[in-house]
Amino acid sequence: MRAWLLLLLAGCPEPQPQYVPPPPPRPQPIQRLDDALIDFRFEGGHIDFELWRNGQRVTQFARNRYAVPLVLRWSMPGWINITPLTPTEGVVLLPPADKAGGLGEAIALAEMEIIDPTRRYTREFSFRAKFGDPRARPAEYAYRLPYPTGQTHSVLQGFHGTFSHRGSNEFAVDFDCPVATPVLAARDGIVVAYNAAAQGAGTTPEFLDYRRTNFVLVLHDDGTVGEYMHLSPSGIEVKAGQRVERGSRLGLSGNTGFSSTPHLHFQVMTSAEDGASVLSFPFKLATKPKRVEEPVQGRRYSAWE
Repeated sequence: MRAWLLLLLAGCPEPQPQYVPPPPPRPQPIQRLDDALIDFRFEGGHIDFELWRNGQRVTQFARNRYAVPLVLRWSMPGWINITPLTPTEGVVLLPPADKAGGLGEAIALAEMEIIDPTRRYTREFSFRAKFGDPRARPAEYAYRLPYPTGQTHSVLQGFHGTFSHRGSNEFAVDFDCPVATPVLAARDGIVVAYNAAAQGAGTTPEFLDYRRTNFVLVLHDDGTVGEYMHLSPSGIEVKAGQRVERGSRLGLSGNTGFSSTPHLHFQVMTSAEDGASVLSFPFKLATKPKRVEEPVQGRRYSAWE
């Protein structure tokens, strides 16, 4: 009898673990895009402003589409049917996109909560933006005269010029280039933005807007930006994302934007930390084969390279 019982036990299958179904997933709030706006648009990129809703929580995002950092100064001065959960104004650095028109990182600016989800909510939004990283500082460099070899032009307005070279334009230089003078790159870099659609010129405040002037912005290897302004309508000869070498042709000079006479404005700059102004840096020009100097107002310079 004992042998039979042992045989019977030896032939029994081992007990198997019981299957326990996983718990059902917790319901997630529906995330949706409630508002989208494209602004600060030039050739080379723009800023995406997106308002995303997650349940009753709403987040305002901004995304840089330029291949250069931007400093954004923003505010929400008014709102209806929402409660702000974070500050309603601020200044933020928007990281660059990986290429002209590419996708930069989406940066959360503010969070809000809808008071009554059955009613419509609104918020006012305003901003200013400037090109460049405020941490950038210029490396020592002898810049090329930005017009063709053999041409001679005088400096109409130099550093600290009383007409308009103060504050954001403190170290800009205006050359008396006639309309349609070829404009050459003073230093190697990447074209990150340009405008070729502006018409007309004037000295009233509305002409200070970037949209009222034609320009090319070149990002240098040290993070500073070369700014070439007041170019001719449709006179830009480069594309955003293009690498240009010292002496490469960028376009044609003109008389657009905040200007009282045809000229070429050039400066080395980046955005200031406030997002409302820029940092303008002093620079030196290679005025002769073995001569490097700061530009002097009223002096004539012949391009020799």
